[in-house]
Amino acid sequence: MAARSQRPPARRSLARQDQADRQCRDTLCLVQATRIFFRPLWTHSSESRLLSRRRCNSAKIVVRFCAIQERGVMPSWKENDFRRGFQVLIPTHTERLLPYLFLLALLCIAVAFRPLLPVDETRYLSVTWEMYLSGHVFVPTMNFAPYLQKPPLLFWLIDLVWSIFGASRVAAMLVIFAASSLVIWLTTLLARTLFPERDDIVRRIPWLVAGSTVFVIYSTLILFDMLLTAFVLAALLSLLAFAKSGNRWQAVLAGLFIGLGVLTKGPVVLIHIGAPVLLYPFWRDRRVELAPLKFFSGAGLAILAALIPVAVWLAPATILTKGNFVYDLVWSQSAGRVTGNLHNSHGRPFYFYLLLLPVMFMPWVFIPEVWRLKLRTRIRSLIDTKSPDLRALRLLSFSLVAVLLVFSAIYGKQPHYMMPALPFATILFGYFMAEIPLARFRNTAFVMLAIFGIGHAVASATAFKRYDLMPLANFIDERKDADWAVAFDYQGEVGFLARLEKPFEQVDNPQEWLQSHPGGYVIDKTSGDPGASEQVAFRLPVERGYLVVLKGQH
Repeated sequence: MAARSQRPPARRSLARQDQADRQCRDTLCLVQATRIFFRPLWTHSSESRLLSRRRCNSAKIVVRFCAIQERGVMPSWKENDFRRGFQVLIPTHTERLLPYLFLLALLCIAVAFRPLLPVDETRYLSVTWEMYLSGHVFVPTMNFAPYLQKPPLLFWLIDLVWSIFGASRVAAMLVIFAASSLVIWLTTLLARTLFPERDDIVRRIPWLVAGSTVFVIYSTLILFDMLLTAFVLAALLSLLAFAKSGNRWQAVLAGLFIGLGVLTKGPVVLIHIGAPVLLYPFWRDRRVELAPLKFFSGAGLAILAALIPVAVWLAPATILTKGNFVYDLVWSQSAGRVTGNLHNSHGRPFYFYLLLLPVMFMPWVFIPEVWRLKLRTRIRSLIDTKSPDLRALRLLSFSLVAVLLVFSAIYGKQPHYMMPALPFATILFGYFMAEIPLARFRNTAFVMLAIFGIGHAVASATAFKRYDLMPLANFIDERKDADWAVAFDYQGEVGFLARLEKPFEQVDNPQEWLQSHPGGYVIDKTSGDPGASEQVAFRLPVERGYLVVLKGQH
């Protein structure tokens, strides 16, 4: 009797399950019907007849769905299948484009609310402006004197875009947008190469890159590091292909990317690409990849190939500067940062990058599910079971640690120097976070976008005012025909902003110069407010003190 009394509830439970299944199927049918019913009418005649029949069937499905509504059994939004059904309305290619649209939104916010930041952004655009103005592409100039501290590739690319769209900040940001987009795409491609059977990891990588704190900041700045990161990724992918196929053309291709990296920021690219290359014996797959000696011979071929694009630029630059370019770039710039002998080499303690390492994993570490994952247990399980994923994990982790140690040993340190290591950290993080729903990462990224937008809007009315040099540039532009000089370490702060067509004269004694140039102006930098006086024609509060324009007897 007890068994019989339990049967009716079981039947009712099965009936409710069947009803829920029908509701989900009806929902999915409605979604597909809606897509067919509203498909555009510009089709061939044969397709039109087929589409007409489908529209008739779609109408029947819509009627059936309305009948379901009248019965009061409308499917709940909490049903997973219902949500999945409506996601069909969003094309797959649109979902893939979302991280790049996210990046575009970041750039729009930066251009709308943030001025060009001195000293780096203003300097690099001033160098490009002088290249655009003079047409001298082999030897960049700053204040119309040779600028020997950086290679010219970024300047070339911006100059190329300006030749098409005209000289503007927005046009220059197109180069940064392209480089940042390449970083997202190539990092995703690297994840697919390392974990070809783990689509769950690959689908998370674009959002893990685009939404990371480091990427959000540096993808909107006119610096060399995003372009350098793209070339490091391209070279590494080519070397991975060479390790599997043994095709030496892949090694040559890797070398060309390394050469472009040298043209972007100098020999520092060798540190980023050298770490995974030198550690090859520790991460190679013995079954399908080359022996270490063969791989290293291919890496040597890549270094030789890297000399090709470098020589195309360096040979004429060396001739035009009588060898000064090679000395300044290789020795004064690169070696000076290592030893700390370079002026403004940004010396910081050894542990500087260790303190910044957690920033690479922000904002993802604030997701609650991250802290519920038993990472130590998973890592131990991977080691005990000798998982085939260990090879890729060793490549990522060993390279990240090696780059971190090398840059920690270098005296000069800046946060963006570690930018090319971000893809390693991102893929490594994404591997262990594959269990967390993709929507969680996407939503967190949009929270970052909101914080970025609100923060920039607030800063534009407060903190950014001390970085905005446009008032000074406008003052100079209105008096462009007068004689101008600078009495501080000028780094091209207003060359692009004021669209200067002649250099500032560098002086040590402003008063003496003004006496010999009574109609001229001298720009000086002071630590405090100089106050109003007859000689002060203009003053602007900046990050550290004031920029002051002194005038002669007009």
